[in-house]
Amino acid sequence: MTNSSISSANESFWNELCGTQLANSIGVTDSSPASLKKFDDWYFDFYPYLFDHIPFNDLKDKNVLEVGLGYGTVSQRLAESGTKYQGLDIAIGPVSMVAHRLQQSGVAGKAIQGSILAPSFQLESFDAIIAIGCLHHTGDLQKAIDECYSLLREGGQFIFMVYYAYSYRRWTRSPLATLKYAFREFKGYRGVVGLSASRDRVAYDKNSSGDGAPHTDWISKKSLASLCSKFSKFQPKIENIDRDPPFIFWKRRSLLKTNIPNSMGLDLYVSCIK
Repeated sequence: MTNSSISSANESFWNELCGTQLANSIGVTDSSPASLKKFDDWYFDFYPYLFDHIPFNDLKDKNVLEVGLGYGTVSQRLAESGTKYQGLDIAIGPVSMVAHRLQQSGVAGKAIQGSILAPSFQLESFDAIIAIGCLHHTGDLQKAIDECYSLLREGGQFIFMVYYAYSYRRWTRSPLATLKYAFREFKGYRGVVGLSASRDRVAYDKNSSGDGAPHTDWISKKSLASLCSKFSKFQPKIENIDRDPPFIFWKRRSLLKTNIPNSMGLDLYVSCIK
């Protein structure tokens, strides 16, 4: 698929808010303040380490761009933290949700539909860019990172999350592909894993019809450091774990207290400084 066709497919796929199935499972069926608070409380409880990576309180009065809006949980928290908030998403569904949240909560900010691969913002116009779990779906992770770099002012912070190539899930579900990627890296390759099967994508993201995301990339710390080489600072940390094989009999809260999430976890969180 070309970048254009991936973007078109993403626009359709992500129009269903990321988190819709979760919302239904916890009884959130509308977008009232009470329902959204219930969802947000669950979200931050499930991902408690988000506060270690996104310095909400330090972003007050700063121009902040969020890329990939999902259900709008992080969006609303950023706006309520006093940022000069702008949101960007490839699909209209998340944009509409964030616009609704901002209006309903009475905080300033705006969200627009568009692609980070071709952003319409002025260069060097943001103090911080937040992109949790979306850049690996664009079809061109390097270009997405480069565009974020261009949009940041000197000294600006880029905080993002992408899927980790050497997670326990990758080793258990796709051992041969993971070994091949490790060998390529050993030989000097720096980049994403490459094309993936539908079953691999479904294991990470799927809609209510059971379809996987149109495109998903996984990457190592070493390769991601190479993609972020323009930045003056690159600080990665592995996070997240779930109750899938080989941890189906564990409680997730107990798993989070082990060293497994920080060594073979699902996600790679990064903080970069321009």
